[in-house]
Amino acid sequence: MESSYNLNTRPVGVQSTTSTRSARRKVNGPATAALLIQMATEMLTTSPTMRQRMNITLTDLAAADKVRKSLLKEATKG
Repeated sequence: MESSYNLNTRPVGVQSTTSTRSARRKVNGPATAALLIQMATEMLTTSPTMRQRMNITLTDLAAADKVRKSLLKEATKG
């Protein structure tokens, strides 16, 4: 999933005469949810302190990965 955020490199106060807005992409909820689960799982896997603070075990992360995979399957069906 790519970000649609465009960095504005113009100086403050200078406005463009053309629109730089990109076309809105079709929303894919399951794919987005799967990406967010993947990002959180990667962060929590590498940070034992964060896992301990949130009371999350590696078993919980493995279960989240199963959910992520099922969401990806759902996203590819539709």
